[in-house]
Amino acid sequence: MRTDDLGQELPEINSDGEALVYMAIADFVAGQIERGERAVGSRLPSELDLSNMWGVARMTVRRAIRELRERGLVNAVHGKGTFVTRPAPEE
Repeated sequence: MRTDDLGQELPEINSDGEALVYMAIADFVAGQIERGERAVGSRLPSELDLSNMWGVARMTVRRAIRELRERGLVNAVHGKGTFVTRPAPEE
């Protein structure tokens, strides 16, 4: 069983399936932000730590973080890390 830095069990990702791996990671983290499990201003683990947690390539994690940035949920600060900028919008 793999867990994230918050101690939550990570869902299994089927890299042979139709879903994109980076999107599954981005959706998982976005869900944490939406539920308030990752507070505004909190720092995400590093790309290397996330890739080790998920058992995926660092580039996959990088793409997931880019997706989160595009959704407006995180902001990457060079040399500092990636931080939650706001909760996911209510639908």
